[in-house]
Amino acid sequence: MGKSRADILRMHPLRAILLAGLALRVLAAVNSPGYLMHDDHFLVVEAGASWAVGEDYNNWMPWSQRANGIESPTPHQANLTYAGIVSGYFRACNALGFVAPARQMLLLRLLHGVFSLLIVALGYRIAEKVGGERPARWTGWALATFGLFPLLGVRQLVEMVCIPPLLWCAWVVLQSERRNWKTWMLAGVGIGMATAFRYQCGVFGLGWVVALLVHERKWQQAVLNSTIMGCSALIAFALGQCQDIIIWGEPFAQLRAYIEYNSSHAGDYPQGFWHQYFWVVLGLLIPPFSLAWAFGTAKEAKRLALLVIPPLAFFVFHSAFPNKQERFILPAVPFIVTAGTVGWHAFVERSGFWQRRLGLHRGLIICGLVMSLGAGIGLCFIQPKKSRVDAMTALYNRGDLVNFLIVHAEGGAMPPQFYCGSWNKYWTSDLETDAVNHREVMCNSPLYTFPNYIVFSGDRLLGEAVERYKDIYSSMEYVQQIPPSRWDRLLAALNPHNRVERMMIYHIDPAAECSSR
Repeated sequence: MGKSRADILRMHPLRAILLAGLALRVLAAVNSPGYLMHDDHFLVVEAGASWAVGEDYNNWMPWSQRANGIESPTPHQANLTYAGIVSGYFRACNALGFVAPARQMLLLRLLHGVFSLLIVALGYRIAEKVGGERPARWTGWALATFGLFPLLGVRQLVEMVCIPPLLWCAWVVLQSERRNWKTWMLAGVGIGMATAFRYQCGVFGLGWVVALLVHERKWQQAVLNSTIMGCSALIAFALGQCQDIIIWGEPFAQLRAYIEYNSSHAGDYPQGFWHQYFWVVLGLLIPPFSLAWAFGTAKEAKRLALLVIPPLAFFVFHSAFPNKQERFILPAVPFIVTAGTVGWHAFVERSGFWQRRLGLHRGLIICGLVMSLGAGIGLCFIQPKKSRVDAMTALYNRGDLVNFLIVHAEGGAMPPQFYCGSWNKYWTSDLETDAVNHREVMCNSPLYTFPNYIVFSGDRLLGEAVERYKDIYSSMEYVQQIPPSRWDRLLAALNPHNRVERMMIYHIDPAAECSSR
């Protein structure tokens, strides 16, 4: 008698887990457009999409700097590998006639979501190898569906993109019954690839050296294995940075710029306490599961040294480094979930306390599932930076955009120009700007095109800004108002640092404005 689909999924739990993870990532890709923060859009999408059409949004390239009058161009501290791959994607889309920015981004989110399933599959396999089927299922379901994982999986975050090669490195080593030089060479490729995406992942490699010294009985063998892994990682990393030779005529130009920049500017960014990331991880993974995973990871640190020490080194490095931003710690999180699940299950099986209180344990699991799954599904529907993205998309959909002026009634948020479909240098002003003189400057500019749209950004002072500009621009015609999303309103209510932004779009006639001076 043939097996039903449900029977097949029960016999192959990873398939069910991956299907659930894929479903949530499709949900997030479709229902959660926009971007979470500056770096996952302006350093990746704006840069990559502009390169794809021969522009250079951030002026990172030497030829752009020379065109702007800089005689001795200098590399930017950004790593170009990931942005370069994204640029290749946009080149392919443009070549195929798939040019609508919003649709390009939808497909890009879907591709990232599929790629992030490698985190789920590798986490499952590692947990299965070191802990058995039950911890593997919990690990897989957690990485596929819990908390922020579905949402982050579809974002253009290099901190998420570098995770699969890091996990693959651990899987190559842990699944090998007899490890030889090929094992360590392949593992090194994973470290090198991850570091090519994000320089800080090289700290995982240093963690592997410590882990091998702890794990191997003979230090000579540990040194040999570390050397093979390190050489392989360096080769893979160098291949991932070969674009520096093409762009700058010398290897590792961007890496040197990154080191020099952080040596002198690390203190310019959020500092936080040395224990900040501990609380970030506990909150990100949502109690009570986060507490169990942290405990389980610590409990198994010696037995699972090869799985725990590399991310621990990464964790310690970022805790000590002055620049602390929450997303920086993301590459270590799947390792905490995987090792923590294995460690917690092993602890519960040996614990008399929990064996006598299985009802309490079951209740905590149910509570954790409700919160983690609820967050995982709910976050698939948030629309971050909605008004900014929708305003630029509205300009694209108008079909006649030449250029635009953005007037900041409050704040000074950068518009995501990619969505408007034009790379012409846009104009900016605020309530402190002499609007009459600014119009003169725009009319007389030999370099930048006079705008045919004005986009007003703000909240309480938005009406004042519009009325002030109506007195100056006689041809202003109302087009559209775009409200902020509920998510953006919630963030503003929770933290006054976040602004509620409404956008109002007006059309103007450049010929009429410049002839009426």
